Amino acid sequence: MRPMPSAEMVPLISFLAVLLIFFSIDVRSRESAAPGPCHARMFGWTSRVGGISTALALALGWVDLFLPDESSPNHVASVAVPGSVAVLCAIVLGLEMLWMRHSS
Repeated sequence: MRPMPSAEMVPLISFLAVLLIFFSIDVRSRESAAPGPCHARMFGWTSRVGGISTALALALGWVDLFLPDESSPNHVASVAVPGSVAVLCAIVLGLEMLWMRHSS
């Protein structure tokens, strides 16, 4: 993996912040107390996992933004792995929106 300078980290952090807002809205709009079908619980947990991994990637990216580029102990993979999990969760939730819209 190539090193990512701080100038390239800013758009990634902005994207992760928007993704975190998406997950927080999605989690709050779900009914957590009512037991539902298996797919409803799966999508609820997908939203939670996506939010947690987005918050982790955002925090690691924010820390990496203020470290010098030459001696950064924070590897790009430490931001890319939770960020990729978050994007995959967002894609799954996007498919859920299409599937639920089709079924109603």
